[in-house]
Amino acid sequence: MEDLVGRAVELARDVGDGDYAAVWAILGEIAEDGSASLPAGVDLLASPDPVVRMVGCDLLGCASERHETVRADAASALLTLAPSEADVDVLWSIAQALGSTFDHRAEPVLVFLSAHPDPDVRLKAAQALPSMPAGEAVAGALIRLTADPDPEVRNWATFGLGSQTDADTPAVREALWARVGDDGEEVHAEAVFGLARRRDPRATTLVIELLDAEQGIHSWGLEAAACLRDPALLPHLAGYDAASAPVATALRECDPAARLRRDDFAAALLDAVYDRSPATDPTVFSTLLETGLTLRTTGADGTLIWSVEALMERAGGDPHRAADEI
Repeated sequence: MEDLVGRAVELARDVGDGDYAAVWAILGEIAEDGSASLPAGVDLLASPDPVVRMVGCDLLGCASERHETVRADAASALLTLAPSEADVDVLWSIAQALGSTFDHRAEPVLVFLSAHPDPDVRLKAAQALPSMPAGEAVAGALIRLTADPDPEVRNWATFGLGSQTDADTPAVREALWARVGDDGEEVHAEAVFGLARRRDPRATTLVIELLDAEQGIHSWGLEAAACLRDPALLPHLAGYDAASAPVATALRECDPAARLRRDDFAAALLDAVYDRSPATDPTVFSTLLETGLTLRTTGADGTLIWSVEALMERAGGDPHRAADEI
C-alpha cells in the first residue's frame, strides 16, 4: 500500500492542472481496503506538503464512498485539518471528501467554504452541501450560491437546491425563480425543475414551452410535468408516446381522474394486504416533492417497499391479485 500511496502522491505532484484521473484510479484501488486506507489517509493529513495533504483528503473521500464504516473517522480527521488549512487545492479536496462522508458535523465547514474566494472551492461546497441534513444553513448557502458569478457554481447550486433538497420556503422558490432565463441553459432547466417539484404554478408556462418546443422535451422535463400535476399540461403531452414510462407517468399525474383511479387502487390494495397479513403492518405513503405512491410492508425478511403504480399495472388494476402477489 505504501508504494501505491507514494505513486499517487508523485502523480498528483506531476499532473498540476492536468488530468487527475490516474491519481483517482490509484486511490480507488487503495480505498478498496477500508480498514487500511483510513489510517493511510489520516497519516497523510499531517504532512507539511500540501500535495500530500490533498492526496490524503482524496483518499479519505474515496474510502468513505466505498465503506460506510470509515465515514465518521474520516470526517473527524478532515474536520480537524480544515480550520488551519489555507491551501486552495487542499480545501477543494476537504470539501469533496466531506461530501462523501455524509457527516452532519461537516455542515458548518461546508457553509464556510461556500463563501471562499476561489470558485473551484465554492463549486465543491455546492456539490457537497446537499449531502448534509436539510436545514436553514444549508439552504441559505445554496440560495446564495445560485447567484454565484461562476456559471458552474450556479448550475450545481441550483441543481442541489432544486432537485437534491426538499427545502420549500418562499426564499427557496424565489432563488429558483431568479435563475429562470439564466444564461446557462442547464441552470435554467434546473430552476424550472426545482419549481415544478414544489408545484409552483409559475412553472406551468415554462414546462408548456418546453413541451411545445420543436426539438421536444428531455426526460427531466417530463418529470417536471408529472410533479406539477396540472391538467393544463395534458394537451401539450398529447403528442408524446404514451407507451413511454416518463410520458405515461406525466399523463397520469396531470389527469385528476387517472390519479383518482390510482388512489382508489392503493386504498383497496392496503385493505387487501392487511386482510391477508395484518402483522406486516402495510402502509401506503408518498414522498415529499416526488411523484407516485409506495406500499411498505414489514416482516421476518425486514422492510419491503413496492411501487403502487407498478403493482397496479402488473395486476391489471385488481388490488386482490396484487395483494396475492405480495
